[in-house]
Amino acid sequence: MSWQDYVDKQLMASRCVTKAAIAGHDGNVWAKSEGFEILKEEVAKIVAGFDNESLLTSGGLTIAGTRYIYLSGTDRIIRAKLGKVGVHCMKTQQAVVISLRIFNDLWLLEIKARRDLRVL
Repeated sequence: MSWQDYVDKQLMASRCVTKAAIAGHDGNVWAKSEGFEILKEEVAKIVAGFDNESLLTSGGLTIAGTRYIYLSGTDRIIRAKLGKVGVHCMKTQQAVVISLRIFNDLWLLEIKARRDLRVL
């Protein structure tokens, strides 16, 4: 399976994300969803942010030309958001998986319903 197949047949097909990309630690984009124009420089800043959180806390992170507010992170995970769009970045040994999710009202109702069912 190619990296592009992974983006298309796993990440995007899950319908849990609206845009996704896989890139190397050097910032080179290996695969991305259609219309997701993430730049090498943007990926490089995200990769640097895993080791130096202050790069992201002061100015947020930019993905495909849009600046997102940094929420939290570790040496392997970065979370950010802007309005109803959430960002989740995961660092592996060789790559970074970057995904975006639009949180619409229907999705939020589904999450609430799942929580209510667990309570019963």
